[in-house]
Amino acid sequence: MKLVFVILLGALSILYSCKSEEKNEKVNLQQMQNYTPPTISEQKEQSIQKQANIEPKVAEEIIAVVKENIAATQAKDKNRVLKTLHKDCPQRQSTIRGMDYIFKNYDMTYKLEKAEVIEINGDEAKVYYEQTTRAAKGQQFQPMRSKGYHILKKENGKWKIFKTEYLGNEPIM
Repeated sequence: MKLVFVILLGALSILYSCKSEEKNEKVNLQQMQNYTPPTISEQKEQSIQKQANIEPKVAEEIIAVVKENIAATQAKDKNRVLKTLHKDCPQRQSTIRGMDYIFKNYDMTYKLEKAEVIEINGDEAKVYYEQTTRAAKGQQFQPMRSKGYHILKKENGKWKIFKTEYLGNEPIM
């Protein structure tokens, strides 16, 4: 059960973004089995600093990408998910493998509880998010609430998810 949970949690994290550390691409199954992600309650309370003067129209464009990523994932539409990811996403192949596994073994429901653009610096933006993930079909997946930051970058003038800084999760009922 722990292995399935760890694999799912890792795959779900990858589905929403790509991590910047190239070495994570080479994580082997043994490392995944021994990994226990921190819960949100184990995280130090972090204050979210929001940049002043974020243009509402630009913020809407950025949040729309995050929402599309979740909708495409829920629809099990791999091509649609990939259209939300930046072409230079360091773990694009891991994302594809994660989608293949999740889409084959589970029907998931995702709810974006909060998404807020907290920083824009040129062609890069940072979005704080909170979301819930539940399995509608598939065994041994405990519903989770996850929190983190999506980093988006522009590609050909359009915002795309480049990576996610995962803060943690907690089980929900």
